[in-house]
Amino acid sequence: MTPGITGRTRLYGLVGHPVRHSLSPAMHNELFRRKRIDSIYAAFDVPPGAAGSVAGAIRTLGLAGVNLTVPFKEAVLPDLDACSADARLAGAVNVVIREEGALVGHNTDGIGYLRALREELGVEPAGARVAILGAGGTARAVAAALATAGAMSVTFLNRTQARAVAACEALGAGLEGRFPCRFAEVGLTPAAWSALAPGLDLVVNCTSGGAAATVASLDIRGLRPGSTWTDANYWMSDPPQLMQCAGRGVRIQRGMGMLVYQGAESFRLFTDVTVDADTVRGVLDLGGW
Repeated sequence: MTPGITGRTRLYGLVGHPVRHSLSPAMHNELFRRKRIDSIYAAFDVPPGAAGSVAGAIRTLGLAGVNLTVPFKEAVLPDLDACSADARLAGAVNVVIREEGALVGHNTDGIGYLRALREELGVEPAGARVAILGAGGTARAVAAALATAGAMSVTFLNRTQARAVAACEALGAGLEGRFPCRFAEVGLTPAAWSALAPGLDLVVNCTSGGAAATVASLDIRGLRPGSTWTDANYWMSDPPQLMQCAGRGVRIQRGMGMLVYQGAESFRLFTDVTVDADTVRGVLDLGGW
């Protein structure tokens, strides 16, 4: 048995498919060690068809909390007891914690993305015209955060247009006109992209790896120098269009910054212990990552 693990050790984990590439177990376990918290964190690779069993497994196994990644961020919602306002607005959860026996969903993707954008790039989204590639749980969380931060407009480009329509409708209803942001949707096609590109201030790629070829086919020459292209996925060694954008004078940001800030917020929700971004970056540098 691993030294230090007892019957009282609290168990956390990451639930998704695939998860073997994830940095979350090493990050949380090192933070537990540094903060002397009697907990461990493991990765659970769960078949996509088992979404309906995830919440029950958390309850049955007595897990203290989990992070959720694709494809479970939206699918688990009906099985939770409660959700935070951010999770309800995003229509997705990436953190579930047990509170007095109840499972409560949270979403740290939006706050993580927004803090990385502001603190690492110095980009303020107020008044920005935004395009988000993808329309899943991460895309909706990022869109909600940008809207509440004052973005002028958010357009979803998604291969399945009905999913983008649903995202616009849900965000419009959830924000109830409290913010001036306008939501729109188009297909993730070269023609739709080319029509939008010249007027954009910020692009956020929230697509999964399966859309990489589609994203790579977009003509980025219409983007203005000084605009910003960000990628939500930290695990891709060469995200589509990122270096091409840099070569054209477009500011770029990889997904590691978002991981740092949303990871710090997840850790706080799990443990009620605050860690700063520099500490999390230091942990993620362990092992030469």
